[in-house]
Amino acid sequence: IGALDREAAVDAVLIRLAVGRSAWNAADVRGEVERLIAAEGVIADTAVRLELAEDLTARALDRCVPLVDPDGVPEHVRSWTSRPVLDVEADLRTRFAARAGRSPLGAPRLAPLPAGVVRGLDAGQVAAVAVLAGDRRLMVVEGAAGAGKTTALAAARDLLQRQGRRLMVVTPTLKAAQVARAEVGATTGSAASLVFAHGWRWNEHGKWTRLALGEADPVTGRIHTGPAEGTRLRPDDLLVVDEAGMLDQDTARSLLTVADEAGARLALLGDRHQLAAVGRGGVLDLAAAQVDPAACLTLESVHRFIRTDSTGQSVPDGEYAELTLAMRRGDTPGVVFNALLARGRIHLHPDHAALQDALAATAAHDPQAADVAVVADTREQVNELNAAIRNRLVADGRVDDVRVVTTRAGQRIGAGDRIATRRNDRDLEVANRDTWTVTAVGRRGGLLVTAGTATGDVSWGDVPPVGARVRVLPADYVTEHVELAYASTAYGVQGNTVPAAHVVIGDQTGAASAYVGMTRGRLANTAHLVAADVAEARAQWIAVFGRDRADLGPGHAAELAAREAARDRQDRSRDRTAAAPPRPVAPIPSVPRPEAERRGPSLARGGAAPGIGR
Repeated sequence: IGALDREAAVDAVLIRLAVGRSAWNAADVRGEVERLIAAEGVIADTAVRLELAEDLTARALDRCVPLVDPDGVPEHVRSWTSRPVLDVEADLRTRFAARAGRSPLGAPRLAPLPAGVVRGLDAGQVAAVAVLAGDRRLMVVEGAAGAGKTTALAAARDLLQRQGRRLMVVTPTLKAAQVARAEVGATTGSAASLVFAHGWRWNEHGKWTRLALGEADPVTGRIHTGPAEGTRLRPDDLLVVDEAGMLDQDTARSLLTVADEAGARLALLGDRHQLAAVGRGGVLDLAAAQVDPAACLTLESVHRFIRTDSTGQSVPDGEYAELTLAMRRGDTPGVVFNALLARGRIHLHPDHAALQDALAATAAHDPQAADVAVVADTREQVNELNAAIRNRLVADGRVDDVRVVTTRAGQRIGAGDRIATRRNDRDLEVANRDTWTVTAVGRRGGLLVTAGTATGDVSWGDVPPVGARVRVLPADYVTEHVELAYASTAYGVQGNTVPAAHVVIGDQTGAASAYVGMTRGRLANTAHLVAADVAEARAQWIAVFGRDRADLGPGHAAELAAREAARDRQDRSRDRTAAAPPRPVAPIPSVPRPEAERRGPSLARGGAAPGIGR
């Protein structure tokens, strides 16, 4: 214990807390302290170990910053943060404000739109293209699921090319960058890879630093010589952050620094009603609060959904598109439930076993597993569904269960299985959440896999462009970083579009997860609930759209903490009032009173009746 640097340990605890959330309570701090002690391999008597844990917790709390006045705040309320967390958000606000205020002389220019560029676009998409190809320094384009943000971005790329200017697209994940590359055709990559090329580094705790030119990387020992040509931004380049709602604040700050240094323009595309960042998010909210309203556009004409008409032709499903917009707003969940029920898109199950069995049968029935998205809330639910679906496929003879490899998580994988790679690997040319079909199992536990879908390739560093999407995954990678992919959480499917989606709705489903899941399928999206009857299912559905689990930064966390503390004070006040004995009533004087007094004060004159305060 004496060898442990306690101040350094506290640094690590606060950094780890900040990676996962914007605010925390004392229990969160103690939990992170216990994890750090375990990771350090501290061996000591119980009393000595307890002293260490309590001391580190107290030191960490002493260095925390209260988001609200701590007096009277219950211990369970997450009302503490750290100065670096506040500094990052403050820097983001400042940089967004500077961009919004740094307008060119005169009115901002909208690009003229050649007919060939905007043909087939709706009015909202046309407006977005004009802004993106203009001269503003900061733009925000939000769009409902299926509203054609990517289509508008592709048109903007064409127009920028005609102008002799360049578009670069970054996304929070490498998988999303691959999709953008295929659909937009621009230079793409993950946000992390771009800032890494510009010298940013982060350690295992989540602490961010930046290498100077000529400085050695502390991990690899390589000298940082600056970004390669493909990752070097130029003045007047347009840097687009796609799926910006999922960008964390530390990465966003690094991106803005890079863009500011280069003099590049910046556009954020996304949807605040879909899933937020894992960790400290709210970047899209911060940008939208600062941007010129004329450069903040919303696309609400939904084009994704289709149905089969009476003649057997595929036609737009405008009715379902309107239902998804209502889900996005979350203001009439009961009406939406009734409409979905009438369309046959609400399925009730008597228990979780029946729900799992029904979904396994549905997913296994499809000849192409990639045509069906099965979405659940938790990793445990996903694992159970993956196992159930695989068992069906094995029974049907579509997956080999004889020659298999077993992952560290205990999943059996054989030829015919649909899997996901869960770690970016440049050498193997795979990305996190890429999906593949296993075509062969090697003698030493490796896998030969073929891409589940053609997702395209990034243009720099992460995954080199390859014609055939076939990969060989070695045994050690398979053991640690491969999993079955018949079912997924909502984070695994955001950005995907498939023919049909099936979504498990439960007491952990949030509004964003339900909205994302119910907008993945072009032809059909079905919600599955465990409920005794329609009334119970309807109540569950309505409850979902009252849940918001997004972490939108310390400013938002402060608002939540203040509201929760206020609710607690109100509850305690009601409890005290209910528990207090009735106050004695003063004896009525025997002196005769005027008739008006005997009747009591008149409400019409502003008097107070029992139970009505002024």
